[in-house]
Amino acid sequence: MEYLILGLLLLTPMTGYELQRFIKQNLALICSSSAGSVQTALAKLEKEGRVAAAETMEGRRRKKTFSITEAGRLAFETWVAQPMQAGKVKNMELARMFFLGLAQPGQRTAAIRDYIRQMEETEAVLTALRQQLRSAQAGPLPPGRDWDEVFRFQGCTIEYGIAAAAFERQWYGRLLKELEEEE
Repeated sequence: MEYLILGLLLLTPMTGYELQRFIKQNLALICSSSAGSVQTALAKLEKEGRVAAAETMEGRRRKKTFSITEAGRLAFETWVAQPMQAGKVKNMELARMFFLGLAQPGQRTAAIRDYIRQMEETEAVLTALRQQLRSAQAGPLPPGRDWDEVFRFQGCTIEYGIAAAAFERQWYGRLLKELEEEE
C-alpha cells in the first residue's frame, strides 16, 4: 500500500480521502481501498519522512494534502526499479479449488458459478477503467511527467487484468460444464 500511495503522490498531491477514493475507483482489484488502510499507510509514510502534509482550511474543515518528499521519491524509485517477482503473486482462491472436492457437488458448482460471475464483473470494471484511462489521456495534463509512458504502463496493467479475468472465466467455465455434465 505504501508504494502505491507514493506512486500516486508522484503524479499529484492528494488528501487521504482523495487517495482512498482513487484507489477504490481505480485500483480496488489490486489492493484494499479501506480508509483505515490508506490512513495507516499515510501515517507510516509521514513518520518515515516519505510524505509531507500541508493543512489548509476549506470553510470550517481542515484539509490535509499529502505530497511526496525526496526520501519518498528515492524509496519509490528503488522499489519500482526492482525486478517483478512471480512468487509474490498469490491467488488464495486456488487453495479453495484444491479442497473443492471435499464440498458437496451442488456447492462446487455454485461456488464456480459465482466465481465466473465475479470474473465477468471484473472484466466489466476493467473495461470501464480502460475507457477512463483513454479519456484522461485526451484531457489536459499537468507538466513535468512523461504522460505517454505513465499511461502506457497503466494501460498494460488494465489489459493484463482483462486478459487474466477472461482466462479465468473461460477456464472455470470449462470446469463448470464438465461438472454439470457429470451431475
